[in-house]
Amino acid sequence: MAIIDSKYKIYGRKKGRSKKKHNLDTKFTNGILIKDIILNQKDHNILDIGSGSGENAIHLSKLFPKSKILACETFLDGNLNLCREIFINNIKNILIYKESVLKLIDKIFEQNCFDSIWILFPDPWPKKKHFKRRLINNNFLEKLNYIIKKHGQLHIVTDSQSYLRQILLTIYEFRNYYSWENQSKIMWEFDSNKLPQTKYYKKAIKYDRKPIYIKLKKL
Repeated sequence: MAIIDSKYKIYGRKKGRSKKKHNLDTKFTNGILIKDIILNQKDHNILDIGSGSGENAIHLSKLFPKSKILACETFLDGNLNLCREIFINNIKNILIYKESVLKLIDKIFEQNCFDSIWILFPDPWPKKKHFKRRLINNNFLEKLNYIIKKHGQLHIVTDSQSYLRQILLTIYEFRNYYSWENQSKIMWEFDSNKLPQTKYYKKAIKYDRKPIYIKLKKL
């Protein structure tokens, strides 16, 4: 069992420090927190990787009310917050996958099923000895290439300069598979695009770090 788990290991905390209990109905949360991935290639499907507290998933649900949005997040507190927002706002098109995105990809049997994939502020693991823990690399982009539809979009935001350099190098390695859609300065600035101000965006601004937005299209 440990060998299987290590294959899907995502570094980072799974629970917050707060011991506050949620008061959401279990039947309601069980209907949102899914284990089985059932996607129709003909539908408009969106994957939000590392959805955090759900700000971007909610933003996307309003932009694309007829789409199926799959929020993938291992952090319990973030998932509960998103469940709460789904309940309060009566949102019908968001589902949450609470395990590793690597496991999610292995559960998807139908190739080319997502119209867009979002990765906002992935953990930068700033210490050099931890760079290998970073999610976005050649191997991961190859996995995403399998599940993104032709002409589908991949959206990435980071406020880490060293991670940005790594991401750009990875994009260059995949230049025959993706086109970089927003290569001008004004287009890659976070504030120039109508993107949600997530918890990590606010944290970046607080510490004077500039978020950079990258938009790719699968060829």
